[in-house]
Amino acid sequence: MAKSDERYTEKEQERIDAVNRYHRGERPSQICKSLGRSRVWLQKRIKRYNDSGKSSKTEWFKEQSRAPKNVHRKTDSEIEQLVVNVRKSLSEGATEDTKYRCIGAVEIEFRMHELGYSEDEKPSLSTINWYICLKYRSWPNI
Repeated sequence: MAKSDERYTEKEQERIDAVNRYHRGERPSQICKSLGRSRVWLQKRIKRYNDSGKSSKTEWFKEQSRAPKNVHRKTDSEIEQLVVNVRKSLSEGATEDTKYRCIGAVEIEFRMHELGYSEDEKPSLSTINWYICLKYRSWPNI
């Protein structure tokens, strides 16, 4: 059972008491009714308590972030650096084939295609423009 003798917030204490009552054998419906909570709420607390493991039962009752754990469409920093490097090489016009080319997002995307990057690996035009804006602190002319 969870310890309930330390100082906790009101919500944390409610969670601890609910799980303790459940482990003492009280029916879930009675616990939920007395607390004004749903069965899903109680099941969630019991699951967190059970999943927290024997050694670390100290944080299961804390509020957990509902924010996503990772960003679905975040572009790799390697790709971001590639966009900046391609833009730099295009603006320098160092080679004969880049001497008279434009330096916008469409050209950067085309250059990435020439370098062998697939459609899935290449960022969108708006993302390329965003990287240019971040790097050069000005919105590029498209």
